[in-house]
Amino acid sequence: MASWSWLRHAPWGEIAKAAARVPAFVRDLRKDDDDEPAPARQPAADVPPDVAQLKFELELVKTNLERLRVHSESQAAALDQQARALSESFQSISSRLRTLTWLASAALIAAGIALAVALLR
Repeated sequence: MASWSWLRHAPWGEIAKAAARVPAFVRDLRKDDDDEPAPARQPAADVPPDVAQLKFELELVKTNLERLRVHSESQAAALDQQARALSESFQSISSRLRTLTWLASAALIAAGIALAVALLR
């Protein structure tokens, strides 16, 4: 459940802005020197080239968003594990402090009794 709370606070606006810039960036990367598309990337004959390009880029964005979601969940799990470890260490420190408080209280009471006995003699 902790991962969902972290995902809720993710900067989705910034992620959407970056995803909107991806198609132009990918088109620029794919341009060859002769500006002809590679044979493996040619769209089907019945589909207009823009639609095929958009479908490819949409799948690319979906894949990247899924990777981002998985990475965010793994980071949330790691942070949750660190929080548990920190909580356990604080509990350990708290129990040690409680024990030392009891010992200091007992020593203070013993010192008070010793002082009272010394004054009564």
